[in-house]
Amino acid sequence: MPEWQQGGYDGVFYLGKEGTEEYGGYVVKVDSAPNPEQWFAYEYDTEKRTTVWVGWAPTREDAQTAVKAEFLCEIYRNKEGGHCPYPGVIVRTILYKGERLRTVLCGEHAHVLNNWESFRLEDYRARYGVIPNDPIIGGRITPPLDLPSIREAVMKAATITERNMWIALNRVVGPLAELHYWRGHFARYSLDLNKRSCIDARGQWKRAQEHAQGMYAVYMREDHGQEDATLTNELLRLIEREAVEYLKSKKGGK
Repeated sequence: MPEWQQGGYDGVFYLGKEGTEEYGGYVVKVDSAPNPEQWFAYEYDTEKRTTVWVGWAPTREDAQTAVKAEFLCEIYRNKEGGHCPYPGVIVRTILYKGERLRTVLCGEHAHVLNNWESFRLEDYRARYGVIPNDPIIGGRITPPLDLPSIREAVMKAATITERNMWIALNRVVGPLAELHYWRGHFARYSLDLNKRSCIDARGQWKRAQEHAQGMYAVYMREDHGQEDATLTNELLRLIEREAVEYLKSKKGGK
């Protein structure tokens, strides 16, 4: 990973070294005395081979988070799930009493606030700037989930039925991550081809989910004597947590 390096004076820092593959952009302090200082962030676009402005912040550290940033959806779902953990891909925005309001959304929630303007995240940043994890209503809430990874649970399974159940749950992770990737892709690029891929990904996820549900019911019946068991919210959150991590590892959410 590239590291931040100080430039020729204290008011500029570069992410990586200019002219190399790891170069990501820079932040620069604007001398605004006697006003509070401001730091502007610029990101290097490797495809266009140009540097673009992406936001400003009152501190260097905050501005640095905007360069090669990862954005999360800002939709609050419920007390148990907190805010949506999936990568943001579009911005809904509106002028309200002279102030521009905006919300970062993932592909699944792309049509929330559909009476507001819609921008691809990268286009909104180029026009207005945006810092990741800016304050949102209620503050970002992601409740802790004290469960081991699914792979670890497979290794520690006490019975064959339990092991098969965990394997089925693990097989849901990839399709769920794929579904969210295509939801995000379709939100950014509303083409029929991407819509078809999104529909196909949803079908694969539903089939994997139904199989996991069936294996969980078998496990609960054979190992615990409980009939007609359905997947618990805790297990669904575990699957989602691992799907989010899978997306991050594959860079599929950006």
